[in-house]
Amino acid sequence: MLPPGPWSFASIYSPSSESTIGYLPFWPVLLGGIYDLYSLVGMNNQYVYYFLLKQPMIVGDVLLGYTVLRYVRANRPEAKNTVLALWLLSPYTIIISSVWGMFDSLAMVPVVAALLTSRPGFRAGLEGLAIWIKSIPLIFAVPLALSGPRKLRSLAISLAIPALGSLGIIVAAGWPIMTAVATLNSTVAKGGQSLSLLGIFFYLIQFNVVSAWQPALLTVLGYLWIPAEMVTLWLASRWHGFTTSKGLVQSLLLCTITFMIFKAQVNEQYAVYLLALTLIDVAVWNPGRKWLYVSITVAVMAFLLMNNVFLVRFTAPVNPGWISTENTLVAMTGEFRPAVEQLSSLVFVALNVLYFRMIYRDRGSASQAVDPQPAGEKRE
Repeated sequence: MLPPGPWSFASIYSPSSESTIGYLPFWPVLLGGIYDLYSLVGMNNQYVYYFLLKQPMIVGDVLLGYTVLRYVRANRPEAKNTVLALWLLSPYTIIISSVWGMFDSLAMVPVVAALLTSRPGFRAGLEGLAIWIKSIPLIFAVPLALSGPRKLRSLAISLAIPALGSLGIIVAAGWPIMTAVATLNSTVAKGGQSLSLLGIFFYLIQFNVVSAWQPALLTVLGYLWIPAEMVTLWLASRWHGFTTSKGLVQSLLLCTITFMIFKAQVNEQYAVYLLALTLIDVAVWNPGRKWLYVSITVAVMAFLLMNNVFLVRFTAPVNPGWISTENTLVAMTGEFRPAVEQLSSLVFVALNVLYFRMIYRDRGSASQAVDPQPAGEKRE
């Protein structure tokens, strides 16, 4: 039997002083519940436990693909199931969720579902749920709140759900509130090798191209994405607005792209938010940009393969000697692997910059006319 799961924020830092817990309480509580279910079943088999752990991510992938398909069909009734296949059969989607176990698809489901309703209360509630699952959808809160009437009320609902929900769990579980806040705050400005523009500087430090920066400067750069998002929100409101189906999606894309470029640490799983919205954009309004969707996927996949040393560590449950295999591959590939990793991050940043420019050039198009109601409900 596996040892009891840790229901505490007591040890929040690794030996290298990195935050080990940076999620809102939804995720640890869900995993704790799965562990309790596994204990209740009473099967002393680690693979049964692994199987149970992966089910929420698989469900999230299926639901996200389904909601994306619903939105696409609401705007293009002739759309086929190709959109669903592109999502569910993508090697990136399978590795991130089913293999690695990242749960970003679960957080993105309520965001896309919010696009399918015209009721401001439901839309705000779904956005709040998305933020509670994982804090990244916070970048969508303002556009979604301003997309309909009762803007301030909608924004308040979106923020209150994750705040009160998280606080309630922390208090009920007896976790130290200040420790939980410090842990979550540590991820806001956290930097390191990543897919973002700022992540490139950490590669330069690693290869001794530039000297290590002062911690205070790194912290300041870590917060750069916040004012960048504020500027993007203002630009999005002027270029596309938030009151039409296309305008809202384009605005969400602008917010996502800005996050991908300026966040100090953008991990592979964060591309879920970008790719889901890009798939909608390509399938509904810009089919000529299929190459962009494919290119972003390839760039992220290259980074994923190199950053995780050809995915050897993901075989750990069935390969006790995975560390030795990984070390051998690191020695064999030498500087080639980190060089490809850095190149893939540069390509990812370039694609995001290009996408931002495309959306800027699309401003004021005829299709930006105000919809009588969200496209997701036109043909219900």
